[in-house]
Amino acid sequence: MFTPAAARHDDLDTGHGALARITVTTTCEHATVAVRGELDLSVTTPLHERVTTELRLSPAALVLDLTDVTFCSAGALAVLLEAVTTAHARGIPSAVIATHRAILRPIELLRLGRILPIHQDRAEALEWLSLVARLRDSEPTS
Repeated sequence: MFTPAAARHDDLDTGHGALARITVTTTCEHATVAVRGELDLSVTTPLHERVTTELRLSPAALVLDLTDVTFCSAGALAVLLEAVTTAHARGIPSAVIATHRAILRPIELLRLGRILPIHQDRAEALEWLSLVARLRDSEPTS
């Protein structure tokens, strides 16, 4: 089934010649916040604002696509943790897509894999969210 999507892009100059892009795409099934470039201090606040805005809209699910992230600061990692824990507290399933060492290594070293649900690609993340939705739908209501 085709689901129309709405997308917004924010290009951010990180101040040292690099450019980061935050793209938010929304469908009825999920909101995706995709980041490209370096997640350094200059990107932390805009990333936090975009994710917070999406969570306030109560999407059916949240996907954080970090496939094209080449650097991740501690502050950006904190934003990701806050996004996932806030989504969980609000009952919004979430998935993180990451393949680069810049994201995977700090998550591994800090043992955050149980908090940040990492997936290798979009298909795997969406399959996970579909499973979570089916499990939620099958829970008995009180």
